[in-house]
Amino acid sequence: EPPSVNDHAYNGAEILVGFDHLEHVADIIRYHHVPWDHGSGLKHDGNDVPYLSHIIYLADRIVVLIDSTKNVLEQVDGIKASIMARKDTFFAPELVEAFLALSHREYIWLDITSRSIQSIMVNLIVFDTLDLELDDVIIITKIFAKIIDSRSPFTANHSIGVAKTSQKLAKLIGFSKNECKKMLIAGYLHDLGKLAIDNRILEKPDELTYKEYNIVKCHPYHTYRLLHMIKGFEVINTWASLHHEKLNGTGYPFHLKGSSIPLGARIMAVADVFTAITENRPYRKGMDIKEAAGVLKQMADDNSLCPYVVGVLIAHLDAINAIRIDAQS
Repeated sequence: EPPSVNDHAYNGAEILVGFDHLEHVADIIRYHHVPWDHGSGLKHDGNDVPYLSHIIYLADRIVVLIDSTKNVLEQVDGIKASIMARKDTFFAPELVEAFLALSHREYIWLDITSRSIQSIMVNLIVFDTLDLELDDVIIITKIFAKIIDSRSPFTANHSIGVAKTSQKLAKLIGFSKNECKKMLIAGYLHDLGKLAIDNRILEKPDELTYKEYNIVKCHPYHTYRLLHMIKGFEVINTWASLHHEKLNGTGYPFHLKGSSIPLGARIMAVADVFTAITENRPYRKGMDIKEAAGVLKQMADDNSLCPYVVGVLIAHLDAINAIRIDAQS
């Protein structure tokens, strides 16, 4: 493995730092590529390595060895041999023995490679549940915003910019304190569905083909379906997943029109456009705020964006842009 193998593990751990409920998970992730090395792998750079990190490491390497183009059962002997060859050097001996004891059960391999792995996991795992206050939810959804944005340098801080912009707009429009918190959460999660989109499309600096554009148009639908599963997120889901709807009915994916689009979703749509056109991207510089205001006014005149929300943003243009820049920096 290359020296850089731990980079993603450290990055993954840092994303979780600061969220009390997952601090203990951060260390497990941070050291999940540390080899066992005859027991010395319980320490790394003077720090304790959780035993669970070694379980994750073994599981990670097992799955990497699976060739998805071939029948998995035909590969079992080869995978076992590969893991056995690294017993006590890369992997803890007792973990290797546990793996070998399980490996003859065909269902495990079929579960791992099943297209229905999501539903299988629900039945296999007893989840601990947490009762989270809105402030806790804000912290954990900011983690998701970091994950979403870190996939591409093109949108490195987009979700955070949208979240803070939409929260400020909601406050100016008169939303309650809790509603403003929900707006912040919705902003963090509005592009969650992009995790299902190929990065080569998301990072394409040129104009998208018709086929590629249709793939991108799916992302708010994926956001909607993902958030739909979370009890208590009904309003947040509506505001987050309707950010590409337009008052004139030409938006996507639901083609809602006029009063069918709630005010919160209209705020999100304006915040999304404003953030997108003013933030710098690797392939172009962001617009200055006067130019951006002109684009927003034109979209309001076209009945794409809500004229009322656009008017509020333009009336407080400098203050809102300062909030966006501060959040994204």
